[in-house]
Amino acid sequence: MSAPRRKTGKPAGDIPELVQLGSELAERRRELGRLQQDVAATAGVSRSTLHAIEHGATGVRWEKVQSVARVLGLELCFAEASGAAAVEAADAEPAEATARN
Repeated sequence: MSAPRRKTGKPAGDIPELVQLGSELAERRRELGRLQQDVAATAGVSRSTLHAIEHGATGVRWEKVQSVARVLGLELCFAEASGAAAVEAADAEPAEATARN
């Protein structure tokens, strides 16, 4: 069995959070010394789906991302946004209507 390559590819998406998530999953896989085909088979996804996840592609089902994370000994969780991300989220929320008499 050959070792995982340390080659990084062009991101498949333009959403920074998905690109970062994919990069972190790929790095974990490499740290464990596992090949894409091995992780994909164990997670029940195709190798091309794992490749898409690792490169931040959009349109991948969350169940597949979760399955890959689990195989790598990780779990998905969300953290409260801070700094600029929190400001952007607050700005995106609809403003409350104020009643006037």
